[in-house]
Amino acid sequence: MLIRYTITLALLCAATCSIAEEGNPGPFLDADQVKWKVNAFDVARWKTLVGGIEGGQIDSQDVQFGLWELAPKAIYHGHKHPAPEIYFILSGRAQWRVGEVTREVTSGTTIYTRPGEVHKMVNLTDQPVRAIWMWWAPGGDSEVFKGAYEFTEPTPVQPPQAKFDEDAQRKY
Repeated sequence: MLIRYTITLALLCAATCSIAEEGNPGPFLDADQVKWKVNAFDVARWKTLVGGIEGGQIDSQDVQFGLWELAPKAIYHGHKHPAPEIYFILSGRAQWRVGEVTREVTSGTTIYTRPGEVHKMVNLTDQPVRAIWMWWAPGGDSEVFKGAYEFTEPTPVQPPQAKFDEDAQRKY
């Protein structure tokens, strides 16, 4: 059901994205043309491919969509934000908590986080966890993208393996 919902949202995004405007890459965008951004803790990185304000992606006001990675053995501590979020795990294995529910996720798992719901991820392997992520604006209210991103736990001490091999731009 959630996979079908994810595909539907991606199709809606395709219908609402601006195409072939000046400075816009048009209907196609290769992920390798977009630089990684990394969080302040150096354990999670992402490429915003659709929507967002970070540049280099297809424009959309109602959807943000891209690639996401969690460094080997990294802990992305509990946090919440006003935008609903879906992850689709491409590879890796992690312990994932959403609200009060915790489970191990692997390739093919879809995770849905409601607006304002606390979630946390722990990579259980020596390889990055790779996923597709998506935020959307319920009812077209794109103000959710500007809402506070709040950490609900203290910053954990990361194991030495919790880093990426390649450089990534810091979020500013």
